[in-house]
Amino acid sequence: MKKKEIVSIFVFFILWLFFLSLVSFLAGKFFAYKPTFAYAYEFYKYGLSDFFNRMANFDGVYYLGISENGYLNIGLVQAFFPFYPFLIRVLNFFVHNPLISGLLISHLFALFSFYSFYYLVKMEHKQKIASWSLVFFAVFVSSFYLRSLYSESLFLTLIFTSLIAGKKKHYLLAGVLGALASATRVVGIFIWSSLLLMVFLQDRRKLDAYLSVSLSALGLMAYMLYLNKFFADPLYFFHMQEKFGANRQTKLVSYPQVIWRYLKIFWTVRPIDWKFYTYVQEFTLSLLALGGLVMASWQNFKKKIKINWVFLVFAWGSYLLPTLTGNFSSMPRYILVCFPLFIYMSLFLEKKSWPWRFFYLTINLILLIINLILFTQGYWVA
Repeated sequence: MKKKEIVSIFVFFILWLFFLSLVSFLAGKFFAYKPTFAYAYEFYKYGLSDFFNRMANFDGVYYLGISENGYLNIGLVQAFFPFYPFLIRVLNFFVHNPLISGLLISHLFALFSFYSFYYLVKMEHKQKIASWSLVFFAVFVSSFYLRSLYSESLFLTLIFTSLIAGKKKHYLLAGVLGALASATRVVGIFIWSSLLLMVFLQDRRKLDAYLSVSLSALGLMAYMLYLNKFFADPLYFFHMQEKFGANRQTKLVSYPQVIWRYLKIFWTVRPIDWKFYTYVQEFTLSLLALGGLVMASWQNFKKKIKINWVFLVFAWGSYLLPTLTGNFSSMPRYILVCFPLFIYMSLFLEKKSWPWRFFYLTINLILLIINLILFTQGYWVA
């Protein structure tokens, strides 16, 4: 990247952080803090202000617990993959505060995710498309998770850099980065299929390239071996899902069944409150994302637009796998990982007039503000 691009992205990142921080700071003006997750008051032992504590709401509690105590003798935490809490533990040798360590890692990799996403898109499209793809990524309704004590920013950085390495034919590096991704989130395993497709398209006769990118499966495999050794169940991370509530189940459920369940929720659940808002957002965004992936894939097939099939394979896997648990819970956050959607919107809106782009940005910003306020004040969003 040119120096001007590096500086511009950094300035954009700082403005993005300032905007999110301002919304978080003012969140208490709209709602009282009512945490709906376990161990909410454990944060006070870290000696930080509520502003920092609330960046670790919900899943952040579990990541901190793993970083301090590991996986043994603690319930539910086995659903969370190890690489992110491992990094928190490593950095904490120097920082001596797990909460600060986790937030430093998330913020740093949020910046890296901005740079790597922009660079990845620019490898295939002109600068304008890369810039707008980054803007749409940054203002998406759940983008605040990138700077929260969650694994999103680390995971996406690993995915983006693995794909970049693969496109540059550094297949061993791509495989190693992919392995770290599959040790960070279960959907990281789909980077394996994406990299295999990439090798087939670029160097289909190189057996060593296929073997190199297949290293990307090792992160998930290593965690499964660990769970099998200590919990006698290699899929223990999956079988824990039911215990988290949200009507998740380990018996696989078809997509039409999930839609039908939500229609029944809309018909029967009362009162219409912020929890109902969450149901509506999960359902609406899930269907819109499905439509976006279908349109992106179809128009790519018809050669009306250009989105790398390697990216789409990863996005389809990352989208469909969470729905198999029987609901769309957390889908606004999971959709953030389906990055080809932001490329598609950039390509689609490029041909439209400014009001279309303004409308899309405005809707996303409004929902981003609402979701961040709710998350900061302890209400479930994703």
